[in-house]
Amino acid sequence: MSMQFNGVSSIDRTSIVLRYATKIGLSPDSSVLLRTLKLVRDKGIAISHAIAELLLCKYLMEKGYACEIEYTINNTKCDVYAEKSSINECIEIFYYAVPLNSIDDWTNYIILTHLRKIVQMLKSSAHFITFAYPTGLVPLIPPALLSITSKEQLAKIMVEYGLHRFEDLKELRDISIIHHVYIFDLSKAKVRKIACEEVKMLVLLYNTITNFE
Repeated sequence: MSMQFNGVSSIDRTSIVLRYATKIGLSPDSSVLLRTLKLVRDKGIAISHAIAELLLCKYLMEKGYACEIEYTINNTKCDVYAEKSSINECIEIFYYAVPLNSIDDWTNYIILTHLRKIVQMLKSSAHFITFAYPTGLVPLIPPALLSITSKEQLAKIMVEYGLHRFEDLKELRDISIIHHVYIFDLSKAKVRKIACEEVKMLVLLYNTITNFE
């Protein structure tokens, strides 16, 4: 969850959310919008994060999903939770906010954040665990993570990045841990679902370009 600490008043922030909801055609009495307004007003959630949640919910609801914002399933918080029939999805939105004490280890901090979040989300028992990124932000996901289908493979990657093994994870289903990601454009109010293999190609290309060794 992103937090906002600037000088914008609560009234101004809720007005921005309402204006964006109108832009994307979300009903004023939508439960998703009402919850977002409450979170912005009472919890100080960043506007960019809040309207990204609205946009993702609108996109998924048009696909036939029922959606919730800041929803907890099995003690795991999902920025957006979507459910349709027997399929459910826990989505985490990334903007790459890094604390000052980790600013000199920016890339590694973001990668570790992904890994820790995956472990948390796996415990939710959601069918899909998914990340969402604004346009222009490249997913900093270890390429190997986009191909694994077992707890053992995940544990190996965790150890490579200096994290402990997570033996309490239940055995995973025989599907990719990350099946797809979402890219969203707030200005165009558009969302695109990107398949795992496409994400892997993007990440590998980016890693090649930014190989400074």
